[in-house]
Amino acid sequence: MLASLAAGMVTGAEPATNPQPEASAAEPSAPAPERDAAQSGAEEAPPAAGPEQIVTEEGQIIPVEEIEEPDLAELPLSNAARVRLDAARDSVVLVRGFVGDAASSAFHGTGFAVGNEGFIVTNYHVVSDAVLHPRRYRLEYVTSDNRRGGLQVYAVDVRNDLAVVRPKEDLDLPPLKVRTDIPRAGARAYSIGFPLNLGLTITEGVANGLVGSGLDQRIHYTGAINSGMSGGPALDAGGTVYGVNVSVVAGRQLVGFVVPARHIGPLLRRALQPLAETRSPTQLRGMIAQQALAYEHAVLDPWPQDSQPRGTLTQEIFGYQLPTRMGPAIDCTTTGSSETQRGLQTETVSCSARTGMLLQLDLEVGSLSFQHRVVRAVGLHPMQFAQRVNDIAASYQRQGSPRHVAPFACRNALVSLDGFDARIMTCARQYRLFSDLYDLAVTVTSINSTGRAVVSQLDLRGVSFESGMGFVRRYLGAMQWTP
Repeated sequence: MLASLAAGMVTGAEPATNPQPEASAAEPSAPAPERDAAQSGAEEAPPAAGPEQIVTEEGQIIPVEEIEEPDLAELPLSNAARVRLDAARDSVVLVRGFVGDAASSAFHGTGFAVGNEGFIVTNYHVVSDAVLHPRRYRLEYVTSDNRRGGLQVYAVDVRNDLAVVRPKEDLDLPPLKVRTDIPRAGARAYSIGFPLNLGLTITEGVANGLVGSGLDQRIHYTGAINSGMSGGPALDAGGTVYGVNVSVVAGRQLVGFVVPARHIGPLLRRALQPLAETRSPTQLRGMIAQQALAYEHAVLDPWPQDSQPRGTLTQEIFGYQLPTRMGPAIDCTTTGSSETQRGLQTETVSCSARTGMLLQLDLEVGSLSFQHRVVRAVGLHPMQFAQRVNDIAASYQRQGSPRHVAPFACRNALVSLDGFDARIMTCARQYRLFSDLYDLAVTVTSINSTGRAVVSQLDLRGVSFESGMGFVRRYLGAMQWTP
C-alpha cells in the first residue's frame, strides 16, 4: 500500500512505449474580467438561500449538490510550474529498457542527475528487469535534446525502490540540488517525468508528509503521477529535489507517493562499480532477495514488550478470540451485519500490513494479510451449516503468476487449538528466481460447534520460510474459543 494501500498501488513505470522527450505544459489561464458595479441608486437586498442552497455573485440560487468542484488535474499549470520545468529540463532523462537488440522499448521510466560523478537516480522497479536479467535486457537514456546512449546500474535499494545508474560514456548533465528533510504538510510541490507517450511533463500539487506508520517511507503527494513518471524528481517550491516519484493508488484521483530524497545519499556512497561487473546474475538475484528479507522483521515481529497496546492484539466475535493487530505494521477493519443471508449471520475482520516491495514490475513481496469470517447459523440444520462453512473455506483464491512462483504444496491436519478443534491447511511455494523467498497460505476452519464457526485465511508473500512459519505459529496460538 487496511486492504493495504500498496495492494491498490500501481507503479509509474510504463511498459512498451516510445515517447518523444518534448515538453508539455499548459499555458497559464488569463485573469477573469472584473464585474461592473451596480449602477442603481439603491441596492437591492440579495435573495435568501435555503439551508441546502447558495447564492452566486450574480444573485442566482443554486442547490449545493449541483456545485462541481474543479479537478486539480484539469487546471492550467501555474507560471511557477513552467519555471520549474524549464530549470530542470536538462537534468532529467528518459530511461528505457530493450529486449536484446530490439528497436522498440519494453518499458520506460524517468531519471535525473545528482552529484558530481555523473550518476542518475531512478526507481529500482524501472530497471529491475535489467538487474535480474542483465544478459537479456539493455538500458538506454534519452536527454531533453535527444542525445542517446547506454546505461549501467551501479547500486539498488529494493526497500526504498531506488537505483543509481550512469551512462556508459561521458554525459554532462547539470545535477539537481537535493534536500534531506521532509517538506511540511501542505507545501507546494511538483513532479516531473515522461508519462505515457506525452513527452517531458510537470504536474503541480501538494506534499502532505510521510504516510501512515512510516514503515513504507513514502511521502503523500496530492498531484498526478502517471505511468512512466517513476524515477522522476519531486521538487519543492524552490526547485530542490525532496523525493523521487514512485507510485500512485489505482482507482483514486491525485493520490501519489514519493520516496524521500534522504535515501539518495547512502545509495550514492554504495555506487562504486557497475553491479553486472561485480556479480553474476545468480549473485544479483541473491542480493535482491537479501535486501527484501532484511526488512521482514518490521512486518512479522510482534509488538515490543514495552509498547504493546492493550485490547488490540485480539478481538472477540461470537465466542472466538482472534488475532488482529499482531504487530505495529498491521491495521484491521471489522464489518458485519445483523441481517441473515443464506441462513448465516457473518462478521468479518480484515487485517493487512502497509508494506510490500517490488522485485519486478509485476512482482511484489514482503506483504501480509489475513481475514477472519465468523458465522452463526440461523435456522440451519447442522449438516447445512457445515456445508455453508466448507463453501466459505473453499472460496479463498490463492493467486500468483506461475512465471514467478512454483505451485503450492499443501498439507491438511486436524489440530487442537485453545478451546476448539480445527482443520488447518498449510500451503507453501518457492519463488523461481529467488530461492530464499516463499509464499505461505494458511486456512483455519473450526469444527467445534454446529451453530458457530470461524474460517480464517492468512497470506504471507515473499518471506523466508523460517520467519513465515514463526508468524503462523504465533497466529494460531492467539486463537481461542470461550463457550
